[in-house]
Amino acid sequence: MNLKASSTTSVVKPPKIHFYFVDALRGIAVLWVILYHAPSDGRLAALTSILPDWLVAVVFNWGHFGVPIFFVLSGFVIAHSLREARINLAYFGRFSLRRLARLTPPYYVSIVVTLGFALLSSYVKNEAFAPGKEPLSFQGLLAHLFYLQDIFRLGHISEIYWTLCIEIQFYLVFCALLGLAQWLNYSRNLRFSRAIVFVPAALAAALFPMGVFEDTGRPMIFFPLWYGFLLGVFAYWSWRDKLKPMYFYFYSALLVTGGALNSTTFSIVCAIVAILLLQVGQANYMGVWLNWRWLQFLGQISYSLYLTHTPIYGAVFFLGIKLLKPNALSEVFCLLLGIFVCVGFAALMWQLLEKPSIHLSQKVKLVN
Repeated sequence: MNLKASSTTSVVKPPKIHFYFVDALRGIAVLWVILYHAPSDGRLAALTSILPDWLVAVVFNWGHFGVPIFFVLSGFVIAHSLREARINLAYFGRFSLRRLARLTPPYYVSIVVTLGFALLSSYVKNEAFAPGKEPLSFQGLLAHLFYLQDIFRLGHISEIYWTLCIEIQFYLVFCALLGLAQWLNYSRNLRFSRAIVFVPAALAAALFPMGVFEDTGRPMIFFPLWYGFLLGVFAYWSWRDKLKPMYFYFYSALLVTGGALNSTTFSIVCAIVAILLLQVGQANYMGVWLNWRWLQFLGQISYSLYLTHTPIYGAVFFLGIKLLKPNALSEVFCLLLGIFVCVGFAALMWQLLEKPSIHLSQKVKLVN
C-alpha cells in the first residue's frame, strides 16, 4: 500500500538499542567485586583452605578485576551518551550536573549506611569508631561529599569509594576534551581534531602500564588509569565507524604488551573487555547476548550493590558466624546469605533511591 507524503507526516525515531551485554558485564563485575571482598579479615579462612588454589584465585582473588571492567564500560557508555552532543561551556555544565544528580544521592546514602554500620560495629566490638579503619574527621567527611578525598590524600570511609573519585574525573575530563576537539574542528577548521586531542592523551596514559611512569597502585587522580576509560571510548567509536578499528587494536595491543612486560594485569583486563565490546557490537549481539533475567537484574542494581555491599556483607557474616560453629560449611552459608542480603538491600535502594535519581538527572536538559 502506498502512502502519500505530506507536511504533517511525523518522523518515527528508531527504537533505542538496549545494551543488554553491557548490563550483563556490570552484573558480572559487581558480583566479582563482592566475592573479592568476601574473604577480607580472614572471614573465609576455613573454606579457602580446602578449595583448590586456582579456584580461590579465580573466584575470590581476581575479583578486583571487576574495577577495570567498570572503567571500560563507563567509557563505552559515556561515548554513547555524547555521540551527538555539541559541547560548549553551557553543555559541559549541564552534563556535569546531570551526572552528579544521577550518582550522588545513592552515594550519600551509602555514606550514611557505612557510617551507621561502623558505629554499630564499634559498639558491639567495644572498639573505637573508625570507618575505613581510620578515625573520621570533618575534613575527611567534607572531602567525601565532593569526591575529593583521593586528591587530598585522605582515608576513605569505605574502601570502594576511590573508584567513584576516579570515575567523576573521567567523565568531566572526557567531556571537556571532546568539547575541545569540536572547537578545533568548527572554529579552527582542523579535520583531525579528535586525533589531535585524544592521541596524545591516550599515548601519555599508556606510559603507566608501559612502565615509563611508576604504577603506585590506587592513584589520587584519574590519569594513571585513564587508558581504561579511553579503551571503552575507542571501542564505541570503532563500532560506530568514528575510528578505524586498526587504531583501536593497536592501542589495545600496546596496553597488553605493557601489561605483560610489567605485570600490570589491570591494563590487560581493560584491553580484553574493550575488544570483547567491539567484537560483540560488530556482530550485532550487543542487544542480545547475556540477556538473562538474573544477570540483567544484577546489572541494573550494580551501582547500589557496589556502594553498599562491604558494610552489609560484613555485618551479616559477623552475626552468622557468631550464631554458627565456625567451619567451612558455616562460612559457605554465611557467604551466600551475605550476598543475598546485599542484593536485597541494593534492590530496595534501587527502587527507592536510584530510580528517582535517574528521573531527577533526566530533568536536566542537555540541549536548550
